[in-house]
Amino acid sequence: MASRHLQGVALITGAASGIGRAIAHTFVADGCKRIVLVDVNEDGLKVVSNELEGLDASIKTCRIMCDVSSEEQVDRMVQEAVAAFGSIHYAVNNAGISSKPRVRTHELEVESYDRVQNVNQRGVWLCERAELRQMLKQEPVLQSRFGTHRQRGAIVNISSIFGRVSHENVGAYAASKAAVLGISRTDACAYGRDGIRVNSVCPGYIRTPLLDHQIKIGTYPENMIKAIPMERWGLAEEVAEAVVFLASEKASFITGEELYVDGGSVFKCAG
Repeated sequence: MASRHLQGVALITGAASGIGRAIAHTFVADGCKRIVLVDVNEDGLKVVSNELEGLDASIKTCRIMCDVSSEEQVDRMVQEAVAAFGSIHYAVNNAGISSKPRVRTHELEVESYDRVQNVNQRGVWLCERAELRQMLKQEPVLQSRFGTHRQRGAIVNISSIFGRVSHENVGAYAASKAAVLGISRTDACAYGRDGIRVNSVCPGYIRTPLLDHQIKIGTYPENMIKAIPMERWGLAEEVAEAVVFLASEKASFITGEELYVDGGSVFKCAG
């Protein structure tokens, strides 16, 4: 396996499938050999862990079951990650859910709305807070190839194109993903001087099992692909490449950014 440039410890939530799984594989492809995999899906975590460790004997993973909406579990997640590998250099807050059922606001129950906010908004905030607390304890060891100031760590939060545009039945989800952008911008401003970068990635229509399910149950029509200027679905691996770039030292002077991986969908919707 060709090692490229990442030498630290990476932590990924929502790592058991889809985009999270692709992010874990991309970190390894770029040279990161210590990966913390976090999810509520224990079986999925085992599969991804075995996939990664099967690539190279030098790759080590740490599997952690965690409900990111729980402060206690999130704090334990970081403690277990540090106990396993000593530090966290790259953190990707990817865990998220959609509202069920997908309906307009007047039909949406408070319980469903709160469930989405607890995972997508509160969960990202709790994870980021715990990761920041750990990174602030670490020595700044990450350095770009240009010899710029050393950094303590980098955080990438997964938002969505629905953080910027919307659809009639994604009110809870859109609200949560817009909040992720606000959280990211705030902490990019607050922690840049501490050598910690915070960015967001906003996926568009990515062909994952979740999207397949939404098409199957009729939430999205199959022909919605025509709404994408590139006229194809995105791949989880394409989102992962953007995430790992922003986490890496290649993005050493990038913070507070929102990177859309959507085939141009946002610009078509906005127009």
